[in-house]
Amino acid sequence: MKGFRDKTHRTTSWCLAAVVVMAMFGGHAMAQPAATRIYDEQLRVKLDQIDPEVREKDVDVGGWLNMAIFNYDDASARIDRKMRQYELRGWASLNLQGVHKAYVRGLANYDDWSGLRHDESGTEVERAWYQFDLGKLLENQAGKAVPVGVRVKLGRDFMSIGTSLVLSTTMDMGKVEVTAGDWELMAFIGSTLRDSWNIDNSVVVANRQQRWLTGFEAAYLGFSQHRPFVYYMHNDDNTDPAAGAPGQSYEYNSDYIGIGSTGTLIVSNLRYQVEGVAELGKTYSVGRTSGQDRIQAWAVDAMIEYLFVDCPTKPRVGFEYLFASGDSDRATSPIATDGGNRAGTVDHGFGAFGFRDLGLALSPEISNIHVYAINASLFPLEHIEMFEKMEVGTKLFFYSRAHGSAPISDPTTNSEANSTGFEMDYFCNWRLTSDLALTVRYGVFYPGNAYDGGDKSGRQFLYSGLVFSF
Repeated sequence: MKGFRDKTHRTTSWCLAAVVVMAMFGGHAMAQPAATRIYDEQLRVKLDQIDPEVREKDVDVGGWLNMAIFNYDDASARIDRKMRQYELRGWASLNLQGVHKAYVRGLANYDDWSGLRHDESGTEVERAWYQFDLGKLLENQAGKAVPVGVRVKLGRDFMSIGTSLVLSTTMDMGKVEVTAGDWELMAFIGSTLRDSWNIDNSVVVANRQQRWLTGFEAAYLGFSQHRPFVYYMHNDDNTDPAAGAPGQSYEYNSDYIGIGSTGTLIVSNLRYQVEGVAELGKTYSVGRTSGQDRIQAWAVDAMIEYLFVDCPTKPRVGFEYLFASGDSDRATSPIATDGGNRAGTVDHGFGAFGFRDLGLALSPEISNIHVYAINASLFPLEHIEMFEKMEVGTKLFFYSRAHGSAPISDPTTNSEANSTGFEMDYFCNWRLTSDLALTVRYGVFYPGNAYDGGDKSGRQFLYSGLVFSF
């Protein structure tokens, strides 16, 4: 186990006490369960990046213990829910001269639910892959850099394309990456995990997903401040319904063509990313078992962020805009088959496998929505050793439906008004030591005119998590 600094022992008990206090006194909260993916995504990034130098050793092992608390009320069911989550992960890595790399990570988890929901537990393999680096092999033999690099990876790993607007998930896959001159090329083929949650949340397919995803991406590295890219991805849906569903088929086969760029503008600390994507394909509309209708949808995302590098407390401010098209004749769902597209019409509802942080309390799917987000953060006590890596911040979201007559993922909207509401989130990320990290986030959503005649009270969501690495 890694050595602690002296302050670890003083702060660990304080943090554990804080988590317990939040569990006991966390306020009444309401949100859709999908909001927990924001926490899962932040944790994934933290675990994938923590102590990367460890994996440069020939052989290494380690693990994480994660404890988290969620407090919310299911908005559609009007049921208060609290959940305490315990996760234990162990990992091992192998690195032979940078040519052969392998990594495996397992998870054992227990979700302690209060209320009417049963506790859940299980084990799974989160990561298990092998990578061969031909370019590194040739470089080792030649004693100098080679003009072309090739890496091949096989196994279970996290996969994204572009800026993750279309794809951001774990898959069993094969991936090839090629670098040649100023070009960076990537191609992959893989299958989604069978027990993963489906983008189609129809009852008979919601908790099972069998899809083959294939795609490629080309990025140009010749600009000093910009990395433009283009990509294509195909989704082949082979999901079998959990039970017989007479009178309805559930295939959603889609193609995505994207273009975008990431980099800096004018100065190195003004960062941006922009992406646009067109979606085509075919889907079964409501009541159809034969004869699919066309998909024609699109989405756009743009973000800009400025970091005050020479300013005390390192403040950071940013703005993001996201649009995803919707379909005006969908009944109750922006993407699912049940309550979805009307038979005989083109489906304009955007549906993909990507991720964006769109707020905790509303946490809408990326479909039939405009989102305007403003964020700001800083390290207010960086001059104090104990708090030097404690970041606090806020995010403000404004939501509007793309089509007022079309649904969003919150089923409690009950009017055709476009104005959906706004949300304020607050967060604290505190890296106490190299082995201990605490995160807390609270969000409250205030419904807009789309909820006229319904419950317009503020909806809240709170989570806190403690990660201990060893």
